Amino acid sequence: MRFIAIIALAAAFAACGSPAANDTPKNSNAANAAPSPSIAPEFRAKAETVTIDSSDGVKLVGSLYKAQRPNSPALLLLHQWTANRHTYDEFAERMNLHGYAVLSIDGRGFGESVKKADGSDVKVDLNKGADPKALLSDVNAAVEFLSHQANVDPKKIGLVGASYGSSIAIMYAGDHPDIAAVVLLSPGLDYFDNLPTEPAIKKYGSRPILLVAAEDDKDSAADTRKLKEVSGNANAEMMIYAEGGHGTFIFAHKDADNNAAKPLADLMQKFLDKSLKVSETGDADK
Repeated sequence: MRFIAIIALAAAFAACGSPAANDTPKNSNAANAAPSPSIAPEFRAKAETVTIDSSDGVKLVGSLYKAQRPNSPALLLLHQWTANRHTYDEFAERMNLHGYAVLSIDGRGFGESVKKADGSDVKVDLNKGADPKALLSDVNAAVEFLSHQANVDPKKIGLVGASYGSSIAIMYAGDHPDIAAVVLLSPGLDYFDNLPTEPAIKKYGSRPILLVAAEDDKDSAADTRKLKEVSGNANAEMMIYAEGGHGTFIFAHKDADNNAAKPLADLMQKFLDKSLKVSETGDADK
């Protein structure tokens, strides 16, 4: 019985919230893994653990990498289902060293975002997802928090989301024209049947957006192509890798011709630098 329970728990953590998810066994153990030590310790950015109050009392816990220069661009990072904010640690450190303020948060019910102000537990149904209104409220609270940080230019805020986090990102950005750019990793058309993204990406208009998926995550690859098509956005960019899995697992995919290269992190930084107007020296353009 104990063995069966362990298998059931592992299966739950491998799920990503919809049939479009494709967290294969080789990826499933990495969902909450520590970041790769590819950045030398002496150069690693320092994160401050912060708590943000959502509108319904959930205490959202995040990692804040502060900007060091005035008028810096900023990023809010949203993880995929059953994961936590630390799946972005290495990317967050990289972007902070490049001149960005970065905030990654644990989604409600995951990581450390499991309590309300009154001490009650925050729980989510792993099969049915969470209330979209609550999720969008969480993003709003995080964006507001980030926009008021020292040295952050509130007109240069970008959102990065993976899987269901990508749905929240584009749904929020569609209703908030002040969001300057969005990156969607393994997006779906309607995760949990309550996170529709086609109306949102149309509403997003002509702002810069990057859509990324992998062919071995075939449902998400198909949905990514569909979203690019229906967006009607001349500023929409798309990358479909031959392999890489689902969501933030694609960060681990290596360039076949250069094992030191990480195509996704490079691609995202190039896109965000261009979209949020960051110079090659790391200074935010005024």
